[in-house]
Amino acid sequence: MIIAFFGIFVYGLLAALPGSVLPTLERNQYLPNDRAVATFLLINAIGAVLAYLVSGPIIDRFGKKFALLFGAALVVASMSGFALTVTNLQAAAALLLIFSCSLVLGLGANAIVAAGHALVVDVAAIWRNAALNLLDICFGLGLASLPLVVQRLQQRGGLGLIFWSLGGAAVVLLVLVLASRFPKPMLSESSPIGEAKGLFRNPSFLLLAAALFMYVGTEVSVGKWVVTFMERDGRILASQGLDSAQLQSFAHASPELLSRFFENDLAGIAVAGYALTTLTLFAMALLVGRLVSSFVLGVLHLNSFLLISAGSLMATVALLIAFTASTAGTVRLGLIAAGFGMGPIFPTSVGLASVMMPRIAGTAMSFVMGIGFAGLLVIPPAVGYLSSAAGGTTGDVRSGLVVVMAASVAMLVLHIILTLRERQRSSVNRSSKLKGP
Repeated sequence: MIIAFFGIFVYGLLAALPGSVLPTLERNQYLPNDRAVATFLLINAIGAVLAYLVSGPIIDRFGKKFALLFGAALVVASMSGFALTVTNLQAAAALLLIFSCSLVLGLGANAIVAAGHALVVDVAAIWRNAALNLLDICFGLGLASLPLVVQRLQQRGGLGLIFWSLGGAAVVLLVLVLASRFPKPMLSESSPIGEAKGLFRNPSFLLLAAALFMYVGTEVSVGKWVVTFMERDGRILASQGLDSAQLQSFAHASPELLSRFFENDLAGIAVAGYALTTLTLFAMALLVGRLVSSFVLGVLHLNSFLLISAGSLMATVALLIAFTASTAGTVRLGLIAAGFGMGPIFPTSVGLASVMMPRIAGTAMSFVMGIGFAGLLVIPPAVGYLSSAAGGTTGDVRSGLVVVMAASVAMLVLHIILTLRERQRSSVNRSSKLKGP
């Protein structure tokens, strides 16, 4: 259980990495524009989806230990690759290696997620939804921690120190996994793939997976684009007393000038710090939302479908407010509310998937997460591509975030349909039991 919690904490750190360092990579021309950032996110998402497609059957056939070792080793390799690239290569020669490391990071980090969730379901089968919400609190802690320290790490040792530090955390996980004993795999002889066909004949599973597709794309887009949004949007900068036209002239004249503004100028440091702290507060709100939902599921026994629908409603309204706001304070408040609403959605959805076919719980969870994380292939990259299309070389992230708001609305609609379907199905089952044979 401790290994699962620490593994998800490490994943939270890794999930915060793009939102924390992509603006710096872009300013230093390792990712020359929003289109390159979008491609980075797309490649990372391909790695994530591949991880979920293979990790479920691997977990059920070979066990959680193998999957965690595989994931942790890949994360160490990707962090080492990032660190060596940014410390030894010029930006113009680094793009292909940056993209390659992004793919390996997607594979490794999400193998850890799949195995960690499957391990908790094994250990806490009776209270799995509450336990999964507690598990994903560790994700929130990791997501909140990195933005708090990233500026200090960068000032001490540049981008390389950030990547080496995260690689060190993955090495600790690797050692813990090697030194521990794990439950035996559930299907050491048979193939879980053959039994998984029933999942895709279940309309509730398909609705759950489609909603998770929208959710993951939405949550990750917030984490990866909010800092860039708050550092670049003219209306947000004006509310903080800055001239966005002057910053754009820096960007056109020399990327190094813009980078120095955010790293050395007091006004630039304040803007960057406010944006990173906003990302931390969003992550803390996710954490609090999961802590509260663990209580209402485990103690008050609230219906899980009602909980994720209520969370979707709150998140959607809050995101609409945040991404149409004109002040940095309103953006921050909206994202805090959105994070609280989003809190229970992912872990509760994964728990519901595992209940739909308990014999292949690992496969069910990895498939629903695989479909969910396929949202990364579409939504976060679409923000970047739309930003480039609307704003040219400087980008227009506000226009790109329309994609995120649309995805959140779609998630809400799918959750409402799923909840109504499950309530109707439960009513029919109760009526059948009352009538008897």
